[in-house]
Amino acid sequence: MFAQVFAQTLALAAAGYLPPDARIAASRPCSALPRAGAIFASETREAGGQGPGAFLQRGLPKNQQPVREVQNLRREFLFDWPMDDGYTDKLKGLYGATMLVVSLPIAFDTYRVLPAQLPELLAAAHTGTAAFMVVAVLRLRLGWGFVQKRLKERVSYYEQNQRGFLAKKDDEAVLRDRLIEKSEVAPALRRIDRSLLPLLASLLVSTAALEISDVPVLRTLSGDSATRYTSQLRGDDEFAAAEQAKARQRMGGGAGEQENVKPLYCDSRYYKILAGGNSQGGVGCN
Repeated sequence: MFAQVFAQTLALAAAGYLPPDARIAASRPCSALPRAGAIFASETREAGGQGPGAFLQRGLPKNQQPVREVQNLRREFLFDWPMDDGYTDKLKGLYGATMLVVSLPIAFDTYRVLPAQLPELLAAAHTGTAAFMVVAVLRLRLGWGFVQKRLKERVSYYEQNQRGFLAKKDDEAVLRDRLIEKSEVAPALRRIDRSLLPLLASLLVSTAALEISDVPVLRTLSGDSATRYTSQLRGDDEFAAAEQAKARQRMGGGAGEQENVKPLYCDSRYYKILAGGNSQGGVGCN
């Protein structure tokens, strides 16, 4: 019995024995081997063989690939805006900046009697801003619409050596372009279309409101228009009186103050004769 126990003890000791070098190695922390770098699929082969550009369409120059055209479009100014849900906020910021910096100062040069002409001032400023925004959004629509058309086509047109060619897409290119069109291009176009319709509607409404407004507007006349306007002032006393009333309304003030308002030409004998009316003394100068 004792011999059997002694034999088992020796066997266990032999199984757990490590040489000195092995013990030192076992006590050291294991160092992780560096991982191999990720190999991108696009770096495995070229369009016609091996190398970069695995997923490019075969037979097309790299700069005319539909996928490359989408990438180039996103690098252009404003064209990356429709790529996310912040597109509407960016348009609002552009609208506000254009309204404050450009449209309101220009509209104020025409509608400057405040607060009487405040609605017309805002309508005119919005009309100019909305027109600019419509042009900007239409530019986005045309750019993204072009790349969508290129992605959907089964035959791609390209130019090389000053000649035009057609290259048919293989099944791999068709599936890839269809996926890009559905996941990136189509959502961007939906955002653009949703913003374009309200801008067009607001532009039409503000333009119609300005057309039906009876607020007098100071317009600069030149050439034949100025000659006809002057002739009508001289020959039509009612027209001259109506123009004088419009000038008084633009100048503002109470009824008593407006009674003393006279046209600017009253201080010049030459222009009083040119204006005519009231026995050549100038309409409204007496």
